[in-house]
Amino acid sequence: MAEQNKRSSSAAENGHAGGKKARANVEVKQEEEEAEEGEMSQEEESAKTGPLVVATAMDDPQIDVRIAVGLLHCHACLLPLKPPVFKCEAAHVVCSGCRGNHGQLCRRAAAYAHCAELDAIVGAAKVACAHAPYGCDSYVVYGAAAEHQRACPCAPCSCPDPGCGFRGSPAALLGHFATDHLWSVTQISYAKPCRLAVPLPRRCHVLVGEDDRAVFLVVYPSPCGVGVGAVGAVVCVACVRANGDDAAAQYKCKLWVEVPTNSENMVMMTSKVRSSDLSGGFPAAEQGMFLVVPPELLHEVSGETPILSIRIDRAAPAIAKPTTPRARSLRRLQ
Repeated sequence: MAEQNKRSSSAAENGHAGGKKARANVEVKQEEEEAEEGEMSQEEESAKTGPLVVATAMDDPQIDVRIAVGLLHCHACLLPLKPPVFKCEAAHVVCSGCRGNHGQLCRRAAAYAHCAELDAIVGAAKVACAHAPYGCDSYVVYGAAAEHQRACPCAPCSCPDPGCGFRGSPAALLGHFATDHLWSVTQISYAKPCRLAVPLPRRCHVLVGEDDRAVFLVVYPSPCGVGVGAVGAVVCVACVRANGDDAAAQYKCKLWVEVPTNSENMVMMTSKVRSSDLSGGFPAAEQGMFLVVPPELLHEVSGETPILSIRIDRAAPAIAKPTTPRARSLRRLQ
């Protein structure tokens, strides 16, 4: 009996131990499942946020911010700030050029501290080009926005044809000239002559630079007077662009009209090509580059058609003009 009780007790203990072990195994399994679920959840979360984190580290995302313009201007000259930026004892932020002159306006401008943090903001704050509606997708540093706009290739020009109100970039005007006015368009290579028969079939002929897609308008106006007396005709050439004097590319042109079989009967001139946004209509014969074609050349006794040759070359850029606008009236800061 005693031995039977021992066996029963031992079996009970073994059963109890087995139950504990089973429960332990269940708990371990649950913990493993929870851990796996946690890992899967982290993986799913990582899958959602991982690319964003990578983009944050790689691309440094940008945001659009509205800010008072005055915060980006010098307190002394009132022009856009450009690094390096300084701050006087009265907390007035000034550009490096006004650091020495600011004392005339502020009684507490004895010492200045360099604002390295503001340098980073001023040097990185960008605005969309004002000519974005005409195709420019550039974002430029605020302090250099004026310079960019003066030389922006998308600055709008006008159609010179009377009664036509089209306005757009030179590239848009090129399509407008060809499609809406049916003006002939010829692609040219710089430093090589382009030959056209005169008089032109239409009043205007459009030339397009092969390399930079610059647009040139050749205008053959009606006979007009230049100086004293009447002349046969006048040929004008203009580069279609706004603010051409501030553009990096400049051009010079050689114009000549001759009769193919009589090279001695020729008229020629060379000049810088002027730029025009055509807002005043067709380029006036008395302004910019023009070639006077005498009547005897237009009405050659042989009956041959005179040939107009146009050679456009790239010219050295003009000396840059100061691009900083005139400072506003100075005022004393307290």
